[in-house]
Amino acid sequence: MTEQPPTTPQTTPPTSVRSPTRTRTLWWIAAIGGLVLSGTYHFAELFVPASIDGIRLSEPSIIIIFVDVCLGVLALALLPAALTHDPMEAQEAYVGPPSALVAGLVVLSVWLVSVMAAPAGAIALISISSRLSAGWTIPAVLSSLLSIIVYELTLSTEVPGIKWSTVLIAMAVTLALVGVGSLRGARTRRQARRER
Repeated sequence: MTEQPPTTPQTTPPTSVRSPTRTRTLWWIAAIGGLVLSGTYHFAELFVPASIDGIRLSEPSIIIIFVDVCLGVLALALLPAALTHDPMEAQEAYVGPPSALVAGLVVLSVWLVSVMAAPAGAIALISISSRLSAGWTIPAVLSSLLSIIVYELTLSTEVPGIKWSTVLIAMAVTLALVGVGSLRGARTRRQARRER
């Protein structure tokens, strides 16, 4: 008679906080929204020339479109990683996997530079701030600030340098999305406490 090796007890892996279907839905919202925004923006840039005092401000550029698409694809590729939640997040001491923060910060560093990446950035910002951690939210806000400053210094053709009113508007949008994420995170935590 042959001896059977001892079997290890089978444990079920922890279930994810966010279902794959919901992550896929958010990804499709970001992808379709990004394509529509990018297409509309570049179409308008081609056929509706902006000018001040008869001087055309920006010529449509294949390079700008290429940069927009590349950064948009980067943001969409990293969005699922940025949305990763861990079942341990139900415990208030654990914020989430560090890979989600890194992916989210990369998405946020391009979300105001690329029109195509904007919806992905908004979704990533809400996800990061819903974790209710200053250690995650503050870098996310700073990454968003970096993104708008990079846009102003490289792609904005209105005036040379930084247009501070644009930066303030972008930061107001960023803080509004942080507020939405924080409210969502607080609601999720309250529900988790009731279920215990």
